[in-house]
Amino acid sequence: MNSDWRLTVADVIRRPLFCDAEVVAGSRGLSRPIRWVHVLESADTCQFLNGGELILSTGLGFGEAKEKRLAYLSELIRRKAVGLCIELGAYIPHVPDDMLELADHHDFPLIVFHQPVRFVDITLDLHEHLINRQMQALRNLESYSRGLQRLSLQTQGISRMLQHFQAAVGTQVFLYTPEAPPQFVPPLPQTVQSELASMMRSAFPAVPSAEGGNGVLALSDKKRIIYQPVTAMGHLLAYLGVILYEREADEYLLLTLDYTVSALAQVLMRRMFAEEQALATENRLFDDLIINRSLTEEQIRALLGLAGTGKAPVYILLMSLRRDGDEHAAPLPPHELTGVFRSLLSRLGFRPFIRCKGSRFYLLVIGPYKAADARRSLDKAMAEMKRICRQVMGADTDVLFGVSRPGTRLGEAGRHLTEAEQALAFQHDSPSPYFADLGLFRLLFHVPHESVLKPFINDYLGALIDYDEKHGTQLVHTLRVYLDSNLSKQETATKLYIHRQTLYHRLEKIEEILPPDYAHPHHRLCLEIALRAYEWLNHRPAAAPFRPDEQTARPSR
Repeated sequence: MNSDWRLTVADVIRRPLFCDAEVVAGSRGLSRPIRWVHVLESADTCQFLNGGELILSTGLGFGEAKEKRLAYLSELIRRKAVGLCIELGAYIPHVPDDMLELADHHDFPLIVFHQPVRFVDITLDLHEHLINRQMQALRNLESYSRGLQRLSLQTQGISRMLQHFQAAVGTQVFLYTPEAPPQFVPPLPQTVQSELASMMRSAFPAVPSAEGGNGVLALSDKKRIIYQPVTAMGHLLAYLGVILYEREADEYLLLTLDYTVSALAQVLMRRMFAEEQALATENRLFDDLIINRSLTEEQIRALLGLAGTGKAPVYILLMSLRRDGDEHAAPLPPHELTGVFRSLLSRLGFRPFIRCKGSRFYLLVIGPYKAADARRSLDKAMAEMKRICRQVMGADTDVLFGVSRPGTRLGEAGRHLTEAEQALAFQHDSPSPYFADLGLFRLLFHVPHESVLKPFINDYLGALIDYDEKHGTQLVHTLRVYLDSNLSKQETATKLYIHRQTLYHRLEKIEEILPPDYAHPHHRLCLEIALRAYEWLNHRPAAAPFRPDEQTARPSR
């Protein structure tokens, strides 16, 4: 099966109705495929062409006037028509040399009828022939798709699918994956494979565009690569492509490429899921690490198949997913994402261990990096995981991370998990997901809420919180911004998007409610701690908003 469904200009002149026709110029363009046949007599109506049309004309609109005939022919070429058939007669008894030269220059087939012909018979014959060939192409595509489905269920299905694809398109095909050498069908010399692989690594996007579609990579004036990403859940698995030489990518080739990409995505995802099932022992051991099961470091590394002395940094990552609003949405998260995340982290150089429980992913990653390099790679991994989750589950999915400090001992995974939990708990308040960046919040996490933290908040902020609730004001938030701005009124007004006069009014009210020395260093420090603790308690996922206890004493004015 190949692309012989296309009807070219060369095929047309072999039709019975063209027995008296002669190609007088542009013979090097006879391989151009025809999409439709159109009767067109004037350059003014060329705007209705879409490209790919074979034009029939009697010369009525341009005749022997040089300017008109050259403008007519130039417009056909510009509009990407594939050829012009002229019936010689009263309007144009012969084709002038200037038209022949222009047609030859652009390899634009110019065909003349020496005897009168019926254009209606030609259009009917060619349109019927085009439609029949296109219907046959659709039947071929359906047969090709069934063949792909059969091959996808066989062992070594990918290599056989590539052979099936190559036989269908009749040109060089390849499958490129970022972590493995490309596969070429038919095989190419090793030097050519290495050169193409290097070019693909630098030219193919590491993350496919949201619009998807085909990409084009020019190798020379006559040779180019047409490729399409193979993706699953927004994650790039591979690129499938063809190498074309002196050939355009027609609809048949692009549809065949698209069918094959879809089938390959299914095969690669099934393989990924099978690999996840094979990791059951690792998963159980990961669970034991989290609950601090008593094992020596050597035993843990032996069970996980890890060599070396353990100098590479070990991180625990927590990823929490939430979606607001849609009660009928799919449950969060899809467990199939574990394979996608494993592929992503492995591609970045990490050795990942992943568990999915409820709406959380637990990730233990071991990286061959120094701490600074590991952090850059983790940032890249978290950004990509967030993009994938929102693409799969919707843009309204809230994706939060918590990352432990780096360690070197797997036996301390339970302690690192506690750090990741703490970093995740403060994600709404801290701009960083890393435990090492939490600062004051590292202490707040360990303060008993009911007996210590809530009374502390009440003592320093209770009156202000009550006033906001009763009057619908934002004095607590204003105070937080004011203190964060080092008591700069101008900066505070700018951050709050309010006039300075409005800010002055709020600050006056705050001074009425709080003690007069609230901006002094000691009292200010307590207020900043209380503000952060209050915001944390109210922003924790799945926690009821904290409200001050009415019976707790208020600070004296």
